[in-house]
Amino acid sequence: MFLKQFRSVAITVALTTTIGCTANRNVVKLDGCTHQTCVDADYIETAYSAMHYLLANARGNIMGDDAYDASRPVIWASTVDLNNYGSTSHFGRLMGESLAIALQNHRKNKLIQMTLRQGTAPITADGEFLLTRDVRDLATKFNAGAALVSSYSVSIDKVYIQCSLINVDQNALVGSVQFDLPHGPRTEALLKGVVYPADAEGILRTRLVH
Repeated sequence: MFLKQFRSVAITVALTTTIGCTANRNVVKLDGCTHQTCVDADYIETAYSAMHYLLANARGNIMGDDAYDASRPVIWASTVDLNNYGSTSHFGRLMGESLAIALQNHRKNKLIQMTLRQGTAPITADGEFLLTRDVRDLATKFNAGAALVSSYSVSIDKVYIQCSLINVDQNALVGSVQFDLPHGPRTEALLKGVVYPADAEGILRTRLVH
């Protein structure tokens, strides 16, 4: 499923570069209607697949100073809400942890977590990643070479995740991946901060009706 998604992305990119394309021809459509789902994703396996793709396509050391140096520590933060980039949620904290652990297990980098004092992932009002002075100071202190930052966007039936690896020396994007998760009952509960089964009864009942 994950690989199929990226084939679709590749198709979209190929279409947009074709001379004379109309706007409709650039759209890769999904089968079926948009609807509320009872299905949730395996967050851990999805994070591993996403990180595998990101690292496989990241700019390596051979590409120059603005590449990804796998020998240096990586700073990471919770995944933030793109519509409220100064905050996160249970879902964002879990996704940030999952992506960071997947990175560590793939490349064995030393990981440095941004604390609450240092804020969440540095995202501007335009939805772009911009490393703040706090992040740069933290990178200097630990000789970090990159920052792993991510955001999520919630829709009716899916939650879209954008994850980027940024070279902190050059503030250059060295790798990125985008994927989506079904907006199922577990995801909705995490987004709303619902922890206990009894509190989730309303969410589950609504999903069963649909």
